[in-house]
Amino acid sequence: MWRGWLAPLIALALGMTGPVPAAAQEPVPGQDLASIDPGAPEGAIQTGTRSQPFDRYDLPVGAYGPAGPNALSLEGEVVMRAYRVEDPAATTADTIAGYRERLDALGFMPVFSCRTGECGGFDFRFAVALLPAPAMLIDTADFQQLSMRREAEDGGSVYVSVLASRVLGQVYVQTVTVRPGERALRVTPSPGVEAATDTLILPQDEKSLFDRLMAKGHVPVEGLVFETGGARLSPGSDEALDMLARLLSRNSDIRVAIVGHSDNQGALAANVELSRARADAVMAALAERGVAPDRMEAHGAGWLAPVAANDTEAGRALNRRVELVLR
Repeated sequence: MWRGWLAPLIALALGMTGPVPAAAQEPVPGQDLASIDPGAPEGAIQTGTRSQPFDRYDLPVGAYGPAGPNALSLEGEVVMRAYRVEDPAATTADTIAGYRERLDALGFMPVFSCRTGECGGFDFRFAVALLPAPAMLIDTADFQQLSMRREAEDGGSVYVSVLASRVLGQVYVQTVTVRPGERALRVTPSPGVEAATDTLILPQDEKSLFDRLMAKGHVPVEGLVFETGGARLSPGSDEALDMLARLLSRNSDIRVAIVGHSDNQGALAANVELSRARADAVMAALAERGVAPDRMEAHGAGWLAPVAANDTEAGRALNRRVELVLR
């Protein structure tokens, strides 16, 4: 499946690391900037997406060093996509080489590339914005970063970041495209009390959660923090709970099951009990925020439905989760 991405690997093996030929750097005549898509590896599964008409993104342009991240701060339309490649033969090297080949053909020029230690090692994770787990995972012992840029005929620029990491035998890929965009929010004088209205626009994280729930029928909820070994929610969970309450209140036609999951540490019966208690705690917190209890039900699955192997801490952390499931 990776046959089409071999050319850049051959060039690297031969030491051909010089500038991209000028012909490959020329903008594609007449191509709309809005249509540029970095693409995805063949056979990949899309795990997450986020699109903002106008936002800021820090593009890695150098290794993380003593002074901190080395990044170019960009503003414009920001589109983030994450993929998972389940081919056991896939590596971060052939993934990045494939993207380099595709972006070369689209007229992009290299800005920065690195792998693991060259990027600054473990600290490099602080230099990149990631879609929340489990959409995008990174193993700081095996990852590669590619940043590229293309000039448009009208003088604008499009930037693409590609981050690939091999985690638990699979390759996770995140692409970020930043292109010219206009601010969608106007700042106006504050309205009087009598003119105030409720907003109908969902916050982006809420919209993303809702879209994934509608598309897949279930979705893990990020940001819920429980006491170690217990079911009590910490105050740090308030933001996630408020978002869930808004989502359910604004979509009063849906009913959900709140399902707690655990890793495989300990007996099944105890884990089912604990995961059910955590689901009950989330349900009670949502009811306190105005969600009708008859629209929700709580269940505990223990370690019967893992999303990752339990032989590493990273895998166990993914399995300790609470999910919304459409009824």
